[in-house]
Amino acid sequence: MRKQLTGIVLGTALAVLVSLPVGQVAFGAAEHNSDCHKRLEKDKAKIDHDSAKYGEHSRRVNKDVDRLDSDRQWCREHHQDWDHSLFDVGIYIKH
Repeated sequence: MRKQLTGIVLGTALAVLVSLPVGQVAFGAAEHNSDCHKRLEKDKAKIDHDSAKYGEHSRRVNKDVDRLDSDRQWCREHHQDWDHSLFDVGIYIKH
């Protein structure tokens, strides 16, 4: 009886230890995806605002596009995808 109980406890502990990292990856991915989209939307809005105020080829817009590019890289590093037809066109691309 004691051997069976010990086996059950050890088996349960092993199952929890093995499944814990998998659960973190699954739930963490949704959080990163949301962060990625928020970052890119914020950068896009800043580019649109500065472009209307200072012109498309201003230093401010170039700086904003650089920021968007670095946030795209952050998304790639966290294995997130974004709507390329929205963020990878026109003024939003680094020239």
